[in-house]
Amino acid sequence: MRKFFLVLLIMFIGGSYIASAQELLISNPDSLKIETPPVMDSAFYMKSILGLISEPGPNGARVTISQSRSMASAVNAHIESTSSRKLAGFRVRIFFDNKQNARARSEEVMNGFLSKYPLIRAYWSHESPFFKVTVGDYRTKSEAMKLLKEISSEYNSAFVVRENINFPPL
Repeated sequence: MRKFFLVLLIMFIGGSYIASAQELLISNPDSLKIETPPVMDSAFYMKSILGLISEPGPNGARVTISQSRSMASAVNAHIESTSSRKLAGFRVRIFFDNKQNARARSEEVMNGFLSKYPLIRAYWSHESPFFKVTVGDYRTKSEAMKLLKEISSEYNSAFVVRENINFPPL
């Protein structure tokens, strides 16, 4: 119900906003403007938001957060419990074969990839009769395509697949 009223309010003000993973559409009755969404700053990757807030700002300003230990432990417990959950996303398949030497070859490909790209997760699987190596955990296809473009010279038969992915690390 709140979303309905929010949409009505935005339309009343003069436009409607629709966000997607690839682009941001801003439409008014007279025009349509397409903008790219803000990109996540990689400086925040794998950092605690509460730790970042308490760091001094550009002019030396500082925010102090007082919270009980039970609140911090509840937040950490929630993060740990959701880290094992899966969500729909995309990965890049770099190996897919069913020959007699496919098992050994898939392990070679996976180890070679991990040595070149240690920060990207790799997954080995066997669904009879195929051995597969898939890499990355991406929420959007465009993110997976960036990795595919980066590794296509080394893995020329690689392609993007839709799979259940792990939550990216917090």
